[in-house]
Amino acid sequence: MPRLRSDSRQRLVDAASLLLRRQGYQATGMAQIVKVSGAPRGSVYFLFPGGKEELAVAAVRASATKFAQRIAAAAAGPDVRSFCAALVEHLAEDLTGSDYTEGCPVSTVTLDSTPGSPALAEACSQAYASWQRAIEDALVGYGVGQSRAARLAVLMLAAVEGALLLCRAKRSLSPLEEVHTEILALVEAAGAT
Repeated sequence: MPRLRSDSRQRLVDAASLLLRRQGYQATGMAQIVKVSGAPRGSVYFLFPGGKEELAVAAVRASATKFAQRIAAAAAGPDVRSFCAALVEHLAEDLTGSDYTEGCPVSTVTLDSTPGSPALAEACSQAYASWQRAIEDALVGYGVGQSRAARLAVLMLAAVEGALLLCRAKRSLSPLEEVHTEILALVEAAGAT
């Protein structure tokens, strides 16, 4: 009888993603990841022979892909207002649903692993680049010129990252809501429809 494929890898990546998002790289241990995942302890080093760093890179990449897909889904909205509102709603749900323990899926890792881990630094850089491209593509789709959309995407990403940190610190959505209002004004002034 063929052996069933284990979901241990995905469970480990999901657990690592959650813990890294909440507490960063340095504060997250392999034993904690294994415990949260429910995966067999022996599978972690078989699946991730590079240890914690390799698992963290996989978790950052998975989180980056998931959020880029959410940006693309929000961009299917009929106008830039619905696009921005969908993104803010998603981020707000993550914050309040986690009682403000979860912000950006990459920022905590970026803050405490760069430049100590070139592999993690690269994964975080690629994550931000993929989100920036997704936002830029959405803005172009809403009528903003390419070069302006590229600059606005950087501004939007930086503003939202900062807002998420402030939301966690204040335990309030108001920084995200205020940033949303200002971003919307900027993108509409840039010609987005």
